[in-house]
Amino acid sequence: MINEPIIRNPWENVYWFSRMLINSDMYAGIGKESKTMRNIAVSIYTVINSAEFKKENSFTQFEILTKIIKNVLLDRKRKNTAKYRAIQRLLDDLLQKIETTKDFEILALTCDKIIIPINQALRKIPNDDTIFVESIAKALLDTKGIKGLADIIVTLDDIGSKGCMAYERSEIVRAFGILHKEINQFLKEDEMNIVLTAFSQEFERRVGQKRKGRAGRGIENITGIILNYFGIRTTQAPEHFTTGLEIDKWVKTRDGWTIGISCKRTLRERWKQAYTTDLDLLNRHKIRELWHVIAFDKDLSDDKITEIGSHRAILYLPDESPRLKRALEHPGMKGYVRPMTRFIDDLKELI
Repeated sequence: MINEPIIRNPWENVYWFSRMLINSDMYAGIGKESKTMRNIAVSIYTVINSAEFKKENSFTQFEILTKIIKNVLLDRKRKNTAKYRAIQRLLDDLLQKIETTKDFEILALTCDKIIIPINQALRKIPNDDTIFVESIAKALLDTKGIKGLADIIVTLDDIGSKGCMAYERSEIVRAFGILHKEINQFLKEDEMNIVLTAFSQEFERRVGQKRKGRAGRGIENITGIILNYFGIRTTQAPEHFTTGLEIDKWVKTRDGWTIGISCKRTLRERWKQAYTTDLDLLNRHKIRELWHVIAFDKDLSDDKITEIGSHRAILYLPDESPRLKRALEHPGMKGYVRPMTRFIDDLKELI
């Protein structure tokens, strides 16, 4: 169970219920199933508002609501499975936090007004930034061509990220406004503030997870857009080839070997961990070379260039880069770096 400070206001449970319902590691992430969340909310609302229920004593009311939650959560779930056990654990931990009928109402509101709206908003937010960059990419490439490739990579990355984040903003503003209007009708100011901040915190946490996944796909999409623009056909990664290398696209050369390609702002901090690939592994999968188009190269030390290059990698750096000029004049590094304007011509020559 998630550890949290002492609850001084029962509405604080809105946040903790949200976290528990979405927690995939401990509780199977059942909150992502909006239909189940709707069933919980409707069942609680319907029973609590019924005349017959109001006639029962508090103990009986608690028992009825407990059985309803149990039936909804475990309905049609196969026993003795990992998911069943996780949901049973969720049920047990939820009931530890529920002491009164009011707590069940708070759980219903959490499902109905927090979890479901966030699920709906996340589905509307793009999984990648392709929608924002494709037309802009063509315009930039038409205008600047290969000479502006470094600027284009950075610009497209910025546009894609900002476009998706603007979409995130529009969704949270819309959902926040709806929630505020609804709960303002029946909650006190302090209770309303607790619910609204719980919503905002949970929305940002979940959209942040989606943002991380989108960041990697965004650069991969930019690489694909650039290659497509210049008529470079890509292929699948070599079969059964698994490595920490961050390669966006693969291109087959005319001799049957493959080149791995990535376009990046910088070479990330994980570069050394990734570049432990055995050269025999590259040979076994017929990987000719690994090409990295790097927009910013100030953090590329001589040692880093040499280490990367020794693992059959080529770094394409901005033509005007002092780092490129120095490396090209160095006998130990000149074979590992090339001007960025040669990238497409070098590739076409091999395919």
